[in-house]
Amino acid sequence: MMIRRFAPVLAWAILGGLLAACSSSGGAFNPPPSGPHISSTITSGITANAGLYGAVTGPDGRVWFAEFSGDNLAAVTTSGTVTEYPTGASTQPCAITVGPDNNLWTGGYGASIEKVTTAGVVTTYAVAGAHVCGIISGPGGLLWFADYGNNKVGTITTSGVVTEYAMPAGSQPDDIALGSDGNLWVTDDTTHSIIKVSPAGVVLNQYSTGISSGEQPNYIAAAPDGNLYFTEDAFSSSIHDKIGRITTGGTITEIGTLSPNSYLNVITIGKDGNAYFTEYSTAKLGKVTIATGHVSETSPGLAPHGNQAITAGPDGRLWIGGKQTIWALTY
Repeated sequence: MMIRRFAPVLAWAILGGLLAACSSSGGAFNPPPSGPHISSTITSGITANAGLYGAVTGPDGRVWFAEFSGDNLAAVTTSGTVTEYPTGASTQPCAITVGPDNNLWTGGYGASIEKVTTAGVVTTYAVAGAHVCGIISGPGGLLWFADYGNNKVGTITTSGVVTEYAMPAGSQPDDIALGSDGNLWVTDDTTHSIIKVSPAGVVLNQYSTGISSGEQPNYIAAAPDGNLYFTEDAFSSSIHDKIGRITTGGTITEIGTLSPNSYLNVITIGKDGNAYFTEYSTAKLGKVTIATGHVSETSPGLAPHGNQAITAGPDGRLWIGGKQTIWALTY
C-alpha cells in the first residue's frame, strides 16, 4: 500500500526536477518561440552578393530562387542543399514561376525570358527591351509577365512564342497576379495605379491608388478572400510605406502603415491563408491577417538591407532570400 501511495509522489518529484533542469539548461521543455522564427539559415553554395529576388516552390520539391546579381537560379532542398544553375550572362533574373509544362520560367533585366528544366537546362527567348519583374502561370495555358521596360503586359507560350499588349500611356508594369475573377492584375509604380487586364490582353480598367500620397504599388498577390494585396513604397523619409488591398471591383483600401523607407517588397500567401511580405531595408517580416485586415511586423532575425524573395515552401515553412542568404522560417 505504501508503494501505491508514495510512488506517484516520487514520480512527480523526479519529473519536476527534470523539468526544472531542462528549463534552466535550454532543454526540450522550453516553450517554442512565438511567431515566425528562423529554423534554417543557408549560405553554402550561394554566389556572393547573389541578390535573391524571386522565389517559388518547384515541381521537384525544391525551393527555387532567382539571383539577380548572380545570373543564376538557385534551387535548395528542404534539408538545405543548394544547387545553382546559370541563366546566361547579364540575364539578371528577378521573377520566377512554375509553368504549365512543369519547367521553371524566369525573367529579368536581360531582354529575355528563360525556360529552365529542373535539371538546369536553359532555353532563352529574346524579348527586345524587356525588363520582366513579374511572371506567373496564367489563363490559356500561357505564361504572363509584366514588362517594365516596354510598358506592356505579355504572354509567352511553353514553346516560346511571345505576344505583348500595350498598357495605358505612361505606365511601367511591375508585377502581375491572377485575380479570383479570372483577370490579370498589374501594379504600375509610375502612374500609381493597379491595372486590370482581360485574358485577351485588353485593359479593362486602371485604378488609382492616390498619386498624392506618394506610394508606388510594387508587388501583388491574390488572397483566399478573393481580394488582392499589394505593397506600396514611398521612397521617402517622410511618407509611410503601406499595404494596399483591392477588390475585383476596383475598390482600393490602404490597410497598413509601416515606417518610412522600409521598402516593402515581395508579398506571398502562406499556408495559413495570410499574406506575408519582406522589407528590403529592415530585418523585419510583415504579415497581413486576411480575416481582420490587420498588418503586423516581427523581427525573426533576418539580415537587413537586401531581403526580397519570399514563398511558402513545400515543407510548411516560409522561405526568404536575401543578398546571399536563404532562411527557412517556421510559423
